[in-house]
Amino acid sequence: MVMSSSAAGLPAAAAVLTTLTAAAVWWVFVFRRQLPMERRLREKEGELEAARDLAARLMDAQALASRPAQALAEAAGRILDALRLSHPDLAMAVVARRPDGGGAILAHRGGAWARVPLSSLRFDSFLLGRGSSEGESVWELGPGPVADDPLGKVLSDLGYTAAAVHGWRIEESAGALVAAQCGPGPSLSGARADLVMATAALRATAALTEGILRLLETRERLQGGLSAAMEELTQTHDRLIRKSKEVKTLHDVASALSQAGRHSSSLGAIVAIVAKALEADLVAFMVLDETSGELVTQPGAYGVEGEDLLYRISLKDEGSSSVRVFKTRKPFVTGDAQNDPGAIASYAKLWSIHSLMAVPLVVEDHVLGVMRVGSRRKNVFAEEQLALVRAVAEEAAILVETAMLNRRLSETAEQLATLNRMKDEFVSTVSHEFKTPLTTITGFLSVMLDGETGPVTEQQVKFLQIAKSAAKRLAGLVSDLLDLSRLESGARMDLRPLNLAELVTQSVENHQPLAAEGDKTIVWSPDPSLPAAVADERWLGLVVDNLVSNALKFTRPRGRVRLETQDKGEFLMVSVSDDGIGIPPEDREKVFERFHRASNRAEVNAPGTGLGLAIAREVIAKHGGKIWLDSDLGKGTTFHFVVPAARDEAAA
Repeated sequence: MVMSSSAAGLPAAAAVLTTLTAAAVWWVFVFRRQLPMERRLREKEGELEAARDLAARLMDAQALASRPAQALAEAAGRILDALRLSHPDLAMAVVARRPDGGGAILAHRGGAWARVPLSSLRFDSFLLGRGSSEGESVWELGPGPVADDPLGKVLSDLGYTAAAVHGWRIEESAGALVAAQCGPGPSLSGARADLVMATAALRATAALTEGILRLLETRERLQGGLSAAMEELTQTHDRLIRKSKEVKTLHDVASALSQAGRHSSSLGAIVAIVAKALEADLVAFMVLDETSGELVTQPGAYGVEGEDLLYRISLKDEGSSSVRVFKTRKPFVTGDAQNDPGAIASYAKLWSIHSLMAVPLVVEDHVLGVMRVGSRRKNVFAEEQLALVRAVAEEAAILVETAMLNRRLSETAEQLATLNRMKDEFVSTVSHEFKTPLTTITGFLSVMLDGETGPVTEQQVKFLQIAKSAAKRLAGLVSDLLDLSRLESGARMDLRPLNLAELVTQSVENHQPLAAEGDKTIVWSPDPSLPAAVADERWLGLVVDNLVSNALKFTRPRGRVRLETQDKGEFLMVSVSDDGIGIPPEDREKVFERFHRASNRAEVNAPGTGLGLAIAREVIAKHGGKIWLDSDLGKGTTFHFVVPAARDEAAA
């Protein structure tokens, strides 16, 4: 089929028309939609870049000053400078609330802010109050809710037509950024975003500044507290060191005192301890010499050399500080004894002493002397050193008193020893002198009683027998005195194995005539198994004789005296019992004393010297044994003594 040319061109024309229509539609879209959108996009990008630039400037403006208290004001000035670059037609100021509710301008740029009175900046008014509490408040010229605001009135008087307040409140502080414009226009509304951003920067700076100030205050308080704590710790440390030294000093003094009984140099040890503890150059004890009435420096004083410095000072010398301390019992302290009228300058110069302490040595209510501590330096002794010296003096006073008592006891003991030697010598001499005449007298009395000198009457015989009996008693006394003198003079025992049973038997036989004469009985049964004793035969025999003799004396007629021996292992015991008058309780502690006689001896008219039991105690003691008694008043007495057995020697 053949088509016409006109018909063939229609599709082509339709295609061209469609293409043209599409192109027209596309261009219409580009010019009407896309281009405005791209233009707005570029505008937003410009705004964003400007905001970024402003934010960067604001961030730079937030740099804190070297002094945190000035940081907000300096940041406010830099922030307003940054805003002026973008909004030169606005008059801006940053206001901070004062404690009284009023405001203070921290910084301002543009306009007449210098003429704004502070009385109009009230944070209890509408603009500043609402701006700081709600974040934003706006004022425009003309009637309205803020027409009576004091800041609005001032701005109106200065020619401003509108103002925006963007504020902040942080705990107790508040502030605001105020921007004002003259005449109509979009300047204020167009700057809103930048003002909000600047206000945020100011709020952050204010918060940071306030936080830093609080931190600084806290740090100052902590540093102050730390400094005070460190100072207190230092003082406590110093006190502890001083106290530890004092405790050590007192401990050393106590140790010296504990050794006072073994060492004569205890006072010297104490003064050396005190001198070391106080770094003193002189420590000395001055003790009262009651004979002369003087205070005398004791040997062993620290820092004192030579006898001329161990001086004596009379209690009559009122110019002496030591004398006043002794009399008043009050310590004396001076920082320069060489120029102090309360001290004797000559002695201070002699010792080269400036600082001086003197404290009394007191035991109970008795003042013994004075303790002196000195230093060549001036003003070195304080209350703490005085307290230490007083404590030492209290302890040392006991030692001083002990030393004084020991010295007196030693002197007394020496005197007693001398008297005792003189007594022993006298007794020995007299006894020996008595012995020969008594022997002669006794002999001649016996001759006369035997009638060898001629006949004697019955009366003469009676008198001669009485004289012979008295001479015999006197001879016994002389013999006892000689024995006791020998024992006390250190007579040695000739200790050797001894048949104790034979010794007792011999004593019983010797006393049988005396017992028969007094109608008394001696009961004794020897024990053949009794081991030997280690004893001196003469002296131990004297002990048994004295005990048997005493038992017979204090036993009534028809009474009995019983002797018994017992083996006690390492010792042998001898017991002598009687059924006589017994010993009163008050006499039992004294029966072994020299010349003591029982208070009830008159009941049996018992003669004696009162030395027999004293001799027995001395002899038994020298044998290493013991003697004691049991007594029942009116029923009798038993004396016991023990001496070492010779069993070991026999076994060897």
